[in-house]
Amino acid sequence: MNNDKLLEELRAQRELIQKHLQWLNENIAALDNKEATSETTDKKLTSKLREAASEKLAAPESAATPEILNNDELDKEFGKYKAPAGNDFMRAKIGCLVLFVLSTLLFLFLLFGLPYLLD
Repeated sequence: MNNDKLLEELRAQRELIQKHLQWLNENIAALDNKEATSETTDKKLTSKLREAASEKLAAPESAATPEILNNDELDKEFGKYKAPAGNDFMRAKIGCLVLFVLSTLLFLFLLFGLPYLLD
């Protein structure tokens, strides 16, 4: 059932994209035409812009919002991959402190302990 709705939505989006490409091609052809005056080109562009805006306003808003985003099953699926937020900060803080202590001990050993071992 979700596949049917998704297929309908994809087909609707493809149709809108094809209309947009047609509109772009017409505008490019109108601008490439050197014989047309600037007034007629402006009138054509403004009328086409008005048509496109009226089509966009006439389209229902529910078609623009995919139903997939509101699906509870996806929320459950993605919920598995969420990491606990509070525990990560403490783990990082402890890891940094341990790394600092170990590097300080290594530095002190190389500075004071190693010369005595080499003698």
